[in-house]
Amino acid sequence: MTGFLRCHLLIGPPGSGKSSLAALLAPLVGSADQPAEILATDQLRAELYGDPSIQGPWPELEALLQERLQAAVAAGRSVIVDATHARRPWRLALTQALALPQPVEWIGWWLQTELPVCQAWNRQRPQPVPEAVLCRLYGALQQEGFQPDRSEGFAAVLELDPGTESDPEAMLQRKLEGLDRSIRALRSRYSKLELHGYSRLLDLERLLYLLQLLSRFPGLTASDHASRRELEDIAGPLPEGSMAQRAAALLGPLRGRCYADVDALEMDLAWLERQGFLQARPVRTPIMPPPRLADGPADLGGWPHLADRAVFVRVMVLLRHLLQQPFDRQAGTPLAQHLINQLQGIEGTYAPRAAASLRKDIQLVLSPYGFRPRNDNVRHGHGLGTALLPAGRLLELHHLVAQEAGRLGDPSAQDLLQELEERLRWGGILPEDALPVRVFANRSIVHPELVRSDSLALPHQAEKLEAAIEADQWVVLQRYGGSARHAESPEGELRVWPLQLVFHNIGWYLAYEEDGVGRSEGLIRCERLDRLGWRQLERGQQRPPERPPERRREAVARLARLMEVCGGIYFGDDLQAQLDLASDEPERMAPWLVTVRFHCTAAVFGFLREGLQRFPLCQIRLSRPLPGDGWTPHPQAPHCLEPSVDSSHPYPVELDVPQWTSERDVDFRRWLGGYGEGITGWPGSRP
Repeated sequence: MTGFLRCHLLIGPPGSGKSSLAALLAPLVGSADQPAEILATDQLRAELYGDPSIQGPWPELEALLQERLQAAVAAGRSVIVDATHARRPWRLALTQALALPQPVEWIGWWLQTELPVCQAWNRQRPQPVPEAVLCRLYGALQQEGFQPDRSEGFAAVLELDPGTESDPEAMLQRKLEGLDRSIRALRSRYSKLELHGYSRLLDLERLLYLLQLLSRFPGLTASDHASRRELEDIAGPLPEGSMAQRAAALLGPLRGRCYADVDALEMDLAWLERQGFLQARPVRTPIMPPPRLADGPADLGGWPHLADRAVFVRVMVLLRHLLQQPFDRQAGTPLAQHLINQLQGIEGTYAPRAAASLRKDIQLVLSPYGFRPRNDNVRHGHGLGTALLPAGRLLELHHLVAQEAGRLGDPSAQDLLQELEERLRWGGILPEDALPVRVFANRSIVHPELVRSDSLALPHQAEKLEAAIEADQWVVLQRYGGSARHAESPEGELRVWPLQLVFHNIGWYLAYEEDGVGRSEGLIRCERLDRLGWRQLERGQQRPPERPPERRREAVARLARLMEVCGGIYFGDDLQAQLDLASDEPERMAPWLVTVRFHCTAAVFGFLREGLQRFPLCQIRLSRPLPGDGWTPHPQAPHCLEPSVDSSHPYPVELDVPQWTSERDVDFRRWLGGYGEGITGWPGSRP
């Protein structure tokens, strides 16, 4: 004997012979005058409900079982727990989650009775278990990676098949005779492990399940209907409270109640945050496992694969990398070797030639704990859930990108859409027949396959342009001769600072800033991409030193302000006017604005009063309602003009716009002119 009190956990489906085994085992493992106490769930049900076939609420039965177990252990009496214990959380609830009055050496007895024998013996019981339940529990014990194991807190797990034993008692005697020697040998095997705060299987699995849950539901919230339904399927009403409380409410029904310790989950979340797991951007700081508590429970069983500090660190470095960079891979390099190369330089990671260890860790951790779909093609890499967004939101994002690439003809979105669809299918998120919920009615009039080979409307040219925008580099473009043009459109070669790509009504435009001769700011213009060709990048010609790096940010802010004030993308050709209009100072803006005044019918006015984001509100003045009108203006809407009661066009409207907008902006004139006879006084204007 090893000097510790021994208790025994029987493991097997209904009808496997557990009760018969318990009766034979009790006198063998107890003392001469006190056999081991058998705690059978069927007997406890009979006590609680008067009938062993009445299941009753499991928490009531569990509380009584734990009370009896603790009392027996306190009295120094060995116990045999007779129940199926078919799932790991049910076993861990006793071997590691339950606080006992003294250290206990748990012995697991795994009955591997064949299914037909279990079914036959079950039918002979006074209260047979339903066949479907028996098969389900039998299957649970066959689940690869989660079968009974010493790492669950067992000093030993003994396997036997009562269906093949002619003398079960003699078989038990033989197994008990070699038990002490076997336990000593197993313990010596683990004597060199450097243990840490997540060495126990219960703590390790709680951490892994929490991490996997966070990768599926970032923030443990439901920002879309699909995620809400999925969370409600797990926990009923959406859980509330702190992150740890919500995690406990989800992990309990999803994985097992032994993993739903709120205090422990609070510490897990804090540790994950300190190690960089909860950051979206990649981090390369070392993984520091918490120390093992000196006053923690005595662990008299085996240890899981990640119990040793070095193994835990390298696996958690890998998990963090894959969470923050899903599906990281490189064509032409074996995936395992590529991941090892990516992790080099992080303390405790894989050695350069440790590809076999990495593959083993993936097999033992990533696949069993749900970090990658089973049977997925490993050439895709390994992605941990959805990382930043729940699956429903990713589908919405896909549909938006698909609309941008298709309907709007965004050249840079084509490659993005292809890669996004590929990754979403790898992750099992995108069905082949997914239909969008929202679509864009507007579409680009430019056919991407029918433009010139050097046009900025093509994806590979647009990518170079985007890179120049991000780097704030001066580029040389060519406006094609013979392409459609307005009177103010520049011609020939353009040396510009590209600012942003803008979709407007019918196509994609480049908003750029001309080089301001003698001053830091330049005129801002917009030109359609298909009318521009890429010539060259002026290398080394980034903004001059006297212009600070924030100049692009200021120019982009000026562009955004001009689009608001002008109500479109035509900004005239006067630099000082652009600067004053973008200043947001009324005294500087006023000289450049003219007031366009007109009257309209009730039908047209109904449309105009609803479109209050075409121009800033300070540039709009609308009619008040006529007596008897069936609408009520919003208190903050600019309804301040008096209507004309006896007129066919009773509703006045005033718009303060730049003069070039009123006189030369095609979109503006098409907008108002499109109402035809519903507007009178247009194009009359007054300064």
